[in-house]
Amino acid sequence: MQIPTLYLKGTFNGWGLDTPFISLSEHRLQTTVCLSTDQYRFKISDLDGTENWTLSGHANNPTVCKTDTLTQLVTTQGIGNDLLFSPSAPGLFTLELNFQGDVPTITFAEGEPQNHRPTRQLTDTSLIADAATQSTIDWHKPDFALPHYELFQQLAITEMESFPFVFGDNVDGYYHGTTHSFVNSGKYRHHQGWVLGGFASFVDHKINDKESANHASLMPYGIEHHYSNQKNHTSSDCLSIIQGSRLACLHVNAEDKAMLAIVPELNIPTTHSSIHSEQNCITIELDHSICPEGSPRFISIAADKSISAKEMTLANSPELDTVMRLSENNVKLKLETQQSEHSLCVYLSFGDTLEETQSQAVKAVEESAFISHQQSIYQFLLKNYLWTNDIHFNKSVMWARLSSRTFVSHEFGTGIWAGLPWFKDCWGRDTFIALSGTSLVNGLFDEAKAVIQNFASMQMLDKESKNFGRIPNRVTSKSNIIYNTTDGTPWMIREALEYINYSGDTEFAKDIYPTVKRFIEGVEKEYLDSDNLMSHRHPDTWMDAKINGITPWSPRGPKANDIQALWFESVNCAMHLAELVDDQDAKSEWQKLSSRIKESFKSKFWDAQNQQLADHLSTGDKPDYSIRPNQLMVLSIPQDSVMTDDIIEQHIVKNAVETLLFPWGICSLQQEHIDFHPYHDNQVQYHKDAAYHNGTIWGWNSGFTVSALNRLEQQELSYTLSRNLGQQILKQGCRGAMSENLDAYQTITEETVAEQIITKDTIAEGSTASNLLLESPLVESGTFAQAWSASEYARNAQQDYLGYRPQLLANRIHLTPRLPSSWATLSATLPYGENGLLKVQFNKNEDTSHYVIGAAQASELGQEPNKLQQDKLQLCITLSVSEATDVNIECPVSTELDIVINHKTGEVVANTEQGNVTIIPSKRYPLLDDLHFAKPDFTRQHQSMLSKDYLLNKRTEENLEVAKD
Repeated sequence: MQIPTLYLKGTFNGWGLDTPFISLSEHRLQTTVCLSTDQYRFKISDLDGTENWTLSGHANNPTVCKTDTLTQLVTTQGIGNDLLFSPSAPGLFTLELNFQGDVPTITFAEGEPQNHRPTRQLTDTSLIADAATQSTIDWHKPDFALPHYELFQQLAITEMESFPFVFGDNVDGYYHGTTHSFVNSGKYRHHQGWVLGGFASFVDHKINDKESANHASLMPYGIEHHYSNQKNHTSSDCLSIIQGSRLACLHVNAEDKAMLAIVPELNIPTTHSSIHSEQNCITIELDHSICPEGSPRFISIAADKSISAKEMTLANSPELDTVMRLSENNVKLKLETQQSEHSLCVYLSFGDTLEETQSQAVKAVEESAFISHQQSIYQFLLKNYLWTNDIHFNKSVMWARLSSRTFVSHEFGTGIWAGLPWFKDCWGRDTFIALSGTSLVNGLFDEAKAVIQNFASMQMLDKESKNFGRIPNRVTSKSNIIYNTTDGTPWMIREALEYINYSGDTEFAKDIYPTVKRFIEGVEKEYLDSDNLMSHRHPDTWMDAKINGITPWSPRGPKANDIQALWFESVNCAMHLAELVDDQDAKSEWQKLSSRIKESFKSKFWDAQNQQLADHLSTGDKPDYSIRPNQLMVLSIPQDSVMTDDIIEQHIVKNAVETLLFPWGICSLQQEHIDFHPYHDNQVQYHKDAAYHNGTIWGWNSGFTVSALNRLEQQELSYTLSRNLGQQILKQGCRGAMSENLDAYQTITEETVAEQIITKDTIAEGSTASNLLLESPLVESGTFAQAWSASEYARNAQQDYLGYRPQLLANRIHLTPRLPSSWATLSATLPYGENGLLKVQFNKNEDTSHYVIGAAQASELGQEPNKLQQDKLQLCITLSVSEATDVNIECPVSTELDIVINHKTGEVVANTEQGNVTIIPSKRYPLLDDLHFAKPDFTRQHQSMLSKDYLLNKRTEENLEVAKD
């Protein structure tokens, strides 16, 4: 029997490919892992997880494994039927697979095999650092922002107990770790495999024990641990992943000068490695035999101080065993200063060639990459700066922005991973929902363009295919691409127009127009119904979970409301692009099509008698009035045109919010529905995918919920939601990030929930948003960090609370703030065009609001904006004066506006010699005057909890159309 390379995939390694089994003989394979005390789930499979080579203990149920006990294996690809292992103490464990008998088996044993002891000469050398070659960096601080050191301290997430964190390198890897730990404390995962795990720092030859650190701080640039010794002398260490390169920085700092050292945890067997030493750099080369494709073969190490570099054994450095739990078989390199120092910075570069890897490590020292990395992050934060008197919200927004950067990669061209750990792929839908909050709001227009171009280059061009005109649903590799999505391409088209409006890059219309036109042709050929609405398969919306990859868990075909909103928006975007490329015939046809879509949508989806919008039309255009959050996208997706009128929009918001929106997020299905599932994962009554879109809360759904609420001036309610979401970012799960999902029902007392069921009037009468935070832990599920969850939070801050909407296509920038009443001050910068930045300052004092708004100067930015572009732009501002009136102000963007509004008298004073000031009536939304959160009904009996596999059995009996890809 030919056994392929098999991998141990599980919760301990994000179900990744970093733990291959090594062949011992024709039938026996072995691997060693370091585990802490926890319950681990895993399977064994080949590279692609094929049906014949995916192994677990049972076809349907989980199997508990114990040390020194034989466990039989079967081939199975199910979910929830994993192998389980719970170590009683942390340490190394060896797993052995045996295929000799009729049934394959696995055995766990404590410790590691003794047959891989080092055979080569251990390295003992020195590296010389030339301080004269190391660059110094000047920090640039504009007047509108905090200095870097103060901003970083304000953003620090500091805790005395263990917590998880994640950073991305924006190439092909990410580092996921846990504080206050050495065992399984973190791994820097590349496209495949990991080389660097955690590390230890030493001060005067004594190890800094992370388990007893005073505290750990997640900083925008890395993870710090802080220590004090018996003499109360302090020290700290920091791990940073340098963005834009496969480069890690390990740093130790001491209050008093001392001999400093660093020992990185390296997943490099000594017997399968060789060492290359240079004067200022040492490089470890891995044998081809243990280096899978996509994993770096070379690791170069350089330091900013002259150091000794000595390979250690557990015998001469026992703390590497007793404290760090390092393997005797792996490289253990101690990097120690040659004299007492205040700090030591060590860089580890990872690459595919010796020269490239060495060059990157040496360059990191010369360019002070650790400081450059911090400066780059500071400049990133300044470009879409928002700082109010609400520190909690400021911090949440900044971390959502920082978290969104984790997912940007260049693995298969420029893309955005969907989530970590198991959605480390670029999904079309997820990418373009996340693009606005990841790239556009941050002024990263070249990046946004590259993402759009990358996906457009993979458009299906085969006119005979049902997928003609579509971009991929998922890109796992250049050869593993699937197109089973109705909404991925419309989301891309929407973002292409939004990119042009942010950047002013009208030339891009010529590039993207053929892609857009092909998509519309494909819809007209395969999916356009006689009513001009777009049809689709049941699972081809974002609610895409399927039973065994075939039957939809949440059938929403053939016409879902969010798909029609995206179809409507695609046609309207196409009209703008047709105008730019002067295709008047197409523009005229699409104008007519847009009107017909709007008419059909209202006539078929809107129930005027009961004031409700259908979630979807089933076969025969029968409306299904299940209440799901998707209806809010009818308000949030269109950028220029609207699909419905104000009255319908108010009913949509009221129906969705008061039925679905809890203070911690919006449910994917109303709790009164027979298919509702109150909890997501780890339920004995049903498979987790049954709940995935049938009750489970999705973080990204809060994004369009806030957009819809603020559009109708319900910012007090939406802000309570946003602050609670911020609590998730700062205090829950993987700190600084947002998970994919939450349970709909949380383990919170009914009294706590009751306190949160508030109206905007309650807040206005004196309750502050700060005392409405949910402090109770929430049950998270799905991925620990999801791109669109964080990016939507960041987008809301700019587009919905600040009301920023650049329309450079029309040479206009719109600013319509929807500020929460608790905001008394704010300072913000808003990017547009080529290096353009709009500054907004706001102060509120009793009955008076004071705004100062204008374009930032080159001296504040450190770069020159495009003056020709800027001179053409008009700034269009709408500000609230009173409950009855607003003020519209239009002037050139180059004008520095100074506006004072007396809300009591209605007086508006503005220095607008070059502009116009107009008082207009405010829009009123009376149907939402008492809008409030929904309340979970903990007493309700749900069919999903009463009958095992209720929804699975129901879907099986419905005999739905097969949707296999």
